[in-house]
Amino acid sequence: MELRPIGVVIGPSEDEVNKNMWKGGVKGIIKVYKEFKEGLIGIENFSHIIVVSWLHKITEDQRKILVVKPLRMADLGFKLSELPTLGVFALHSPVRPNPIGITIVKLIKRQDNLLFVDGLDLYDGTPILDLKGYYPYLPKDVRVPEWSKKLHSEV
Repeated sequence: MELRPIGVVIGPSEDEVNKNMWKGGVKGIIKVYKEFKEGLIGIENFSHIIVVSWLHKITEDQRKILVVKPLRMADLGFKLSELPTLGVFALHSPVRPNPIGITIVKLIKRQDNLLFVDGLDLYDGTPILDLKGYYPYLPKDVRVPEWSKKLHSEV
């Protein structure tokens, strides 16, 4: 399997993203490489887009980890003992066998091959694999675990 980045994130530092992750993310720019610019036709008609990225800072050793605690919740003041131990597929943890990130951002504007977005949780230099317009009517009847509801209600 071979994946080719179509662009890159410009702007937010690791520190800025980490501090604002639970506050709705940060503003940033997605620079789409010129050879993929034509693929952006019509994207400006969406208020939100789905961003698929490669979490390039994840190490080979981290890719072997399958069970974790939602450690970013500890940054919000939760004690580790209060956090459940879960498989990486039950979390949005960046630590996973294939560090692919999926995030939904608000599209502020498109300027040529640059997408100005808000709600970004990706660092400067993060490779972008794909972009998709977001359709809010899918999915329906969403269910999340009780531990997640409880933790997020206390944020």
